[in-house]
Amino acid sequence: MTSVPSHGRSRFYNGEAGLGLAFAIPIIVIMGALVFMPLVTTLIDSLYRVEPMRAGTPFVGLDNYAALASDSNVRLAWINTLIYVVIAVVLETIGGLAAALLLNKVKLGRRWLLAALILPWCLPPVVNAVVWLWIYNPSYGLLNGILQAIGLTSQNKVWFNDRETALFLVALVHVWRMLPLTAIILLAALQSIPADLYEAAKLDGAGPIKSFRLVTLPLISGGLAIALSQSTVFAFNLFDEAWILTGSSLDTRTVIIQVYMSAFQNLKFSFGMALSIVAMIASLLVSLVYVLKVYRETRFD
Repeated sequence: MTSVPSHGRSRFYNGEAGLGLAFAIPIIVIMGALVFMPLVTTLIDSLYRVEPMRAGTPFVGLDNYAALASDSNVRLAWINTLIYVVIAVVLETIGGLAAALLLNKVKLGRRWLLAALILPWCLPPVVNAVVWLWIYNPSYGLLNGILQAIGLTSQNKVWFNDRETALFLVALVHVWRMLPLTAIILLAALQSIPADLYEAAKLDGAGPIKSFRLVTLPLISGGLAIALSQSTVFAFNLFDEAWILTGSSLDTRTVIIQVYMSAFQNLKFSFGMALSIVAMIASLLVSLVYVLKVYRETRFD
């Protein structure tokens, strides 16, 4: 067997490294132009007072960030956002796992069921929200019609008059759109589990519940962490559904809507920039927990 000289291998690897770098440079440039430069610019501008209605842009340091803590609208927006995150993550995880388990068992017509499941996620979020706006309509909405038809209510209900109900219904629209993505991620994880493991568990006397707990859950933990991460990030950045269904209402306003209201309605650009930076950091910190979980589950010692 002919061996390749060390200098030949060195040229080969250097050539591969150069080719890889050449392919990566355009992505690095695009990410730098579209993500990192705006991020740095936003971070710097948040340290100044940038308001078109006031002259000058003086350096104010962390004053914009300190003002966030004393703003009641910002505090309520954070509370609303955390409620959205909890509802979305719980419902998307439970519903997505149930859908994935069902699709993993179905053999006949799986592709059609999968296409039907993924449809809400494929549609633009604005379209989904408009459809649900019709469903929730107090005068001619489908939800009131169904409840009256089965005798649970005798009159039309205005769903967004109650804050708790409004928060849940807005979160439900978001879950409707994002649950298919969770189901697809978990379905891929389920299909990677060897069937031999279930056979071995069955021979050891394990029933369906014990097999799920001892075989399925440990082996899909990486996919589950990824699903939790994307659910959390998308819920943190919820905007379309809350804006279309309830507008700028304080009762359902999210942090991202508050950023929009502060920067583009009240024209306090630097205040809105500071809030967007804090929201980004919070989202990244929560996502980091899931990323570290995936790393621990997938690394090889």
